[in-house]
Amino acid sequence: MRSYFLASAAAAALMIATPASAADQFVDTTAPTVFDWTGFYVGLHGGGAGSRIGWQYVVGGAASHSGSGAFGGVQAGYNVQNGAWVFGGEADLSYADIDGDTPCPTPIYSCNSDIGWLGSVRGRAGYAFDNVLLYGTAGLGLGSVRIETELGGVTAGERKTRVGWTAGAGAEMAFSDAWSAKGEYLYYDLGRSTYTVDSGLEVSARTRVHTFKVGVNFHW
Repeated sequence: MRSYFLASAAAAALMIATPASAADQFVDTTAPTVFDWTGFYVGLHGGGAGSRIGWQYVVGGAASHSGSGAFGGVQAGYNVQNGAWVFGGEADLSYADIDGDTPCPTPIYSCNSDIGWLGSVRGRAGYAFDNVLLYGTAGLGLGSVRIETELGGVTAGERKTRVGWTAGAGAEMAFSDAWSAKGEYLYYDLGRSTYTVDSGLEVSARTRVHTFKVGVNFHW
């Protein structure tokens, strides 16, 4: 009788253990979780920029020059992931201090430029390697541009809001379910416009900007 009960207990234990072992074969508890890029996000960024001002007096004479400076601001966007492909849109706005100058054709004057803010509304498309996203981006670029001449600390010029285009590329890495960090390059072409400077002279100026920024995003 004792041997019968021992055999029955062993059989029952085997029946319980066998399905559990089979289930363990199909459930890999060590498999890594794939990051899901779908959803909204907001964040902060900062970086450096270089400008190129194609300055041409309407009456003749050039004062083209380069500028440099820093910028920082906020961004918000939305992603949709399909397989490894990620598509979405992003808008950003940055306070900027990007300026440059050169002697004017009349060298007692300085020909100056200043970019006070930059913004964009862009589409994004990229490929995700789990928690790392590589992407390209392009869309509408905006900025505030001042063109002026200066003599003895007295300036004369105009500030205009310019609308053009922007394009670039970036990489973003998620380091938790909700947070990611990114680096991004953008080129802005804000087009050409006419500005009035000293003595009522008109300047035709084209503004282009190269920017590189780093930032963090919160996802939900």
